[in-house]
Amino acid sequence: MSDSQDEKAALLEKDEQQQSGGAAKQSECKLRLYHWTQSFNSQKVRLAVAEKGLHCEEYDVSLPLSEHNEPWFMHLNPTGEVPVLVHNDNVICDPTQIIDYLEQNFTDAQIRNTESELKKLAEQNPELKDAYVAKQRRLKSKLFDHDNMKYLKKLLDELENVMEQVETELQRRVEETPEEGSQPWLCGEFFSMADVSLAVTLHRLKFLGLSRRYWGNGNRVNLETYYERVVERPAFRRVLGHVNNILISAVLPVAFRLAKKNAPVIVGTTLLIGLLGGATYLGFLYMKKRLTALS
Repeated sequence: MSDSQDEKAALLEKDEQQQSGGAAKQSECKLRLYHWTQSFNSQKVRLAVAEKGLHCEEYDVSLPLSEHNEPWFMHLNPTGEVPVLVHNDNVICDPTQIIDYLEQNFTDAQIRNTESELKKLAEQNPELKDAYVAKQRRLKSKLFDHDNMKYLKKLLDELENVMEQVETELQRRVEETPEEGSQPWLCGEFFSMADVSLAVTLHRLKFLGLSRRYWGNGNRVNLETYYERVVERPAFRRVLGHVNNILISAVLPVAFRLAKKNAPVIVGTTLLIGLLGGATYLGFLYMKKRLTALS
């Protein structure tokens, strides 16, 4: 087993420690969250944790480095997907279920592996063969959808209807709160889990260059104002940061971890970081161009 696998396995076996104070009196044990920084579902869960002010040990499971396919993580979550929340004896692997779990219990407050790689991992770990085969099927389906321009256009059109409903709901909240200076959130006075999901969605659209299609320039003014308020929230800024820093936060940690493992000399490390950063940026521009063409 590699050093990385030993380290991760040790984390899984680490004894839970009692924590004093905190926003949630229901639990004396720490939360552990396995995630990848740029995962959409991971961002929703991390923002929910931050907004609740919960103490949580976070472990980055790098998708570009294929750590989500390593045996230690597949044992934790057979679907090989992030995020995963561990609390006491509970292991929750679905992002919606994680958010529901946090809400119920704490009231105080890129696909890289190829088919052949997955097959190889299945052969090396027979006890996980079924999980790797199932993941391979899902991978095929996702790749097919990503290349299906009609499917992507359909999603963008459906999102148009969703944003119109959100705009209507926000306008209703404004009309229900006539007091000057009072700015309600999606479901009322308090920032809720519904706001968590909407906030991360809007931020991802902004990053992809699609915000102009859905709000701004006099279009859906309530939604535009809502997003401007969201990005100023301390928890949001701490978890997601500025939209212009997304690529940097995605590339640099992966580049340095990869360089630490595989590049012993400074020149090789620098070259590796540059190539990885450049390739990621070009890939982003390509996807942004395709999505913009559909908008």
